[in-house]
Amino acid sequence: MPDEVETLQHATLTKAARRLRWLLPLFGGSLATFTLLDRLGLGDPVRAPHGAMAAVQAVALVLLASGFLCVVISAMWLHAASTTLAARGAAMRHSPTGAWGWYFLPVANLIMPYRAMQEIWRNGVGAGEPVLVRWWSAWIVGNIAMSAAARIDTMGGLYNGLGVAFDAVGVAALFVAGLCFARIVARVTQALTGQARTATFA
Repeated sequence: MPDEVETLQHATLTKAARRLRWLLPLFGGSLATFTLLDRLGLGDPVRAPHGAMAAVQAVALVLLASGFLCVVISAMWLHAASTTLAARGAAMRHSPTGAWGWYFLPVANLIMPYRAMQEIWRNGVGAGEPVLVRWWSAWIVGNIAMSAAARIDTMGGLYNGLGVAFDAVGVAALFVAGLCFARIVARVTQALTGQARTATFA
């Protein structure tokens, strides 16, 4: 890989990793806060106390903004990591675009993003990968639980408690997935850039 191209990819990896380090917890925290406020009825303009709606809307704005940034920056990181490995001669079955594009394809997004990340991890870090299993398992469980909670809420009545339980499981699982993803990003970035962890993520 030409020095200037490698330098550019290293810069992208490092910047994205630093931003995801605080964006992922921000997204997880705002998701948990918004879900709690909504369950308490503070997002209901009829039942909520005066002024509560403003707080809920502020949290919702943070949630949307941090979620959007997490998606964009994660895609940039995946693209840069895949590009770097391919340029170094690694046999990559997934293209740099595919590394992040699989997340947006129905059905395929249940397994292909994991395989693309597994390929990046094996070629970049090369060590065991239990963190990948924890990350993807938590991601799948979290999304299924949140979807189930939304559907249960439409049924109302006696099912409200079940919806709360699924929401709690979903939020917890997605928070764990975010922490695992942050660890994956840190490990791969460190391996590909050759920088000490303390220097890269200071």
